[in-house]
Amino acid sequence: MINEARTQLQKVYNLMVLEGRPGYEQVAFGEETFAELLTFLAMVPTDNITELIYKLSDGMPAVKVAELYNVLCWSTENRGGIALEEIQEWFYSKQPRRVEVALQVDIFPSNSMQEAQRILEEIEKKHRHLKHLCVALRREVDHRLAEEENWAKYRRDTFAMPKEVTPSIMGIIKDIKGVGK
Repeated sequence: MINEARTQLQKVYNLMVLEGRPGYEQVAFGEETFAELLTFLAMVPTDNITELIYKLSDGMPAVKVAELYNVLCWSTENRGGIALEEIQEWFYSKQPRRVEVALQVDIFPSNSMQEAQRILEEIEKKHRHLKHLCVALRREVDHRLAEEENWAKYRRDTFAMPKEVTPSIMGIIKDIKGVGK
């Protein structure tokens, strides 16, 4: 069963073509890729599929493994059974290959962008060969952080009460509540 699944997954990977220069590759999908992927999914149990795919993908370029996770997460029902939280934990892994795959899956290391920045700095120090992947993801994190800061500034500017109005509004509220009578 496992050998058949490994062979089927190999067919899927063979239909995924790497394009671009090393370190900046993108994956192109052959015509039959998705049909072969559906065949693979029918062969394997849905529980713990994240780890199963990882183990069956030994020797495959990390970008292909990450792109397979992306396809399953963002293009299939129930995320194809992929546990994004599990992949997110790989950012903390001592195994460089898990970190390399996680850096190329379309997720952030943390829901907090400040924490994501810190995690990426740690990865750069521990795994220098993955710096180019950290730099790319850091751009996205920095962009998201800037968006959050702009949104917070907009809310403050838009919804803040002018100081000169605040005392009179507070007086009205006190009158309504009957405070001070």
